[in-house]
Amino acid sequence: MLATAGGTDLTIRLWDVAGRRPAGAPLRAHDDAVWGVAFDPDGRLLATASDDRTVRLWDVATRQPVGAPLTGHGYPVVSVAFSPDGRQVASAGGHDFTARLWDVATRRPVGIPFIGHGDAIWSVAFAPDGSTLATSSADAAVRLWSLDRPADPVAALCEIAGRPLTPAEWARYMPEEAYQRVCPQQTP
Repeated sequence: MLATAGGTDLTIRLWDVAGRRPAGAPLRAHDDAVWGVAFDPDGRLLATASDDRTVRLWDVATRQPVGAPLTGHGYPVVSVAFSPDGRQVASAGGHDFTARLWDVATRRPVGIPFIGHGDAIWSVAFAPDGSTLATSSADAAVRLWSLDRPADPVAALCEIAGRPLTPAEWARYMPEEAYQRVCPQQTP
């Protein structure tokens, strides 16, 4: 089985590789262009990334979305990847300059977004042992993020971002959290 994103036709296609033909009708549930697809390690789930700012999980056997879409990115989502154990999916938010982790079972965010690139993030990938997430960006950089994150992700924000966030950046990247001064060197 192979999956392809249909781009601006808003579809995802599953393909019978041996027969070199589509395996059924296209999958449809996104409200905008679809750019990224990834199978979980056992091939039972598919994650898709869309301009509608969501990630969707699909049951490959039933060809139906699993639950509500994963939301939190402020701009189109362009890339997705499953962790080697299949318990998490990572997403690249393109022009919101963030990558996010999601718990597959609960379909909820894991921690805070990964912030640090100076331009759009185009791709996410896990290390084979699942301990590191790699992101590539239009800022011509690849960043490696340790997934051994502390239990209190807000307290780790300075380390993750590499600097304090301004109130405007906080609102953009963490709209669900009230602004906090969390870095020791941060001034009011």
